[in-house]
Amino acid sequence: MDVEALPEPAGSPEVRSDMEAPVRFPTDPIPAEPARAKLLGLHPQRQEGLWMQRVRVSAGRVTGPQWRALAAIVRELTPDEPLHLTTRQDLEIHGLTAATAPQAQRRMAEAGLTGLGSGGDTLRNVTVCPCAGVKPGAPELEPLARFLTAHLRSHLQAYALPRKFKVSLSACRDACGLPWMHDVGLVARSTDDGWVFDATVAGSLGASPALGIAWPAPLAAADVPRFVMAAMEVFIQHGDRANRRRARLRHVRQRLGDEAFLALLRETFDATAAPPGAADVPIEAPQGDKGLAHQRRIAVPAGDLPAEVLDVLADLADRGDVVVRLGIHQGIWVFAASEATLEAVLAPLPPSWVGGPVIVACPGMRWCSRSLVDTQAMAHRLWEDLGALPSRPFVAISGCPNGCAHSAVADIGLFGGQVVHDDQRSDAFTVVIGSSAGQTPQIGTLVQRNATPEEAIDLVLAHAREKADD
Repeated sequence: MDVEALPEPAGSPEVRSDMEAPVRFPTDPIPAEPARAKLLGLHPQRQEGLWMQRVRVSAGRVTGPQWRALAAIVRELTPDEPLHLTTRQDLEIHGLTAATAPQAQRRMAEAGLTGLGSGGDTLRNVTVCPCAGVKPGAPELEPLARFLTAHLRSHLQAYALPRKFKVSLSACRDACGLPWMHDVGLVARSTDDGWVFDATVAGSLGASPALGIAWPAPLAAADVPRFVMAAMEVFIQHGDRANRRRARLRHVRQRLGDEAFLALLRETFDATAAPPGAADVPIEAPQGDKGLAHQRRIAVPAGDLPAEVLDVLADLADRGDVVVRLGIHQGIWVFAASEATLEAVLAPLPPSWVGGPVIVACPGMRWCSRSLVDTQAMAHRLWEDLGALPSRPFVAISGCPNGCAHSAVADIGLFGGQVVHDDQRSDAFTVVIGSSAGQTPQIGTLVQRNATPEEAIDLVLAHAREKADD
């Protein structure tokens, strides 16, 4: 399971013309080099000999045949594990072996799906808020996401960055693409002269989160590809390749200072050529601005999608009167022209999933070797407790200080850890409250360290009740 040798770059020595190298399947199913495996979306699980295959989903859009192909993979290759939603509009297949991993990749490829670029030190999935091209006034941004992916991956070092590079696109003023927590976040805005984008740069989370800073002027839509390429070029030239803990673009900004960083980005932006076709990428609101105004979020407990739910999603995706999109916070959005249509099409799903609590949990100790606590158990406990409340805050549960569930930017964020008393280890949580889900530059405020699971649940419920009273 390797990547074909890349062709010699055509034209400029700075770029190559291919977007994604094809994948071939030799006798060795798992690349020996961990970095190469991660580029293909393959990650070792906590259980020895088992693998996770990440599936990159462009703009959160999965077709009916693709849902069915994924359901078949789950049923036949990983019958003991559900398909898993991520926080970047990706999907994950868990429980693969060295023998079944290439089978899963073959079936993915046959369905038009890939894991290439869903992991490793490269451009990750360019996310798009689910309302794009659906809600009234929300422009269609999938063509721009695809163009950006192709353009950025044309760079000779696109698959060998200092670390990962994340880009998000938002189609609405709610900024539900979470721009402030990305290396580049772009929010579309309509003006008399056409669509422009407000940009934030150099944000990231991790164990020491720092959200981005605003670019001082709006970007014309045609300038977005060269702006993002300029940001990636700054990252390539100035990212720290010696210390992975200080290797993200925001560390370049911190090292230089905001003013010098923005000046460097401006200089690089001015020197970056516009790629052919950038001015022709369509960015249009729903025809006549008559989008599908009625929506429902399908809350997926612990991010797990069993095969029978995949069948329902496949049927929904085949319909012409509704739109199904993967969201950012392990949820799935369904849009329709009327409430009656929504109620009818969502009836086959578990009732508690429709409009249920927004709880994001990383895989935790179920799969991840870095996790310190059982995030899934905490997620299910909170699901039951929050489901009965009228106000349901966005809760993110991470199994370690890295905060992969976006705990630093949740209404209530939990970071898992361990405490030792009398030589006995027990689960503990650091609790933060009061962020804005990456839609603004506000990070949560520390409330308590080393909270027991019961104390953490009490804090979540107390905050939810306070919000309900407001």
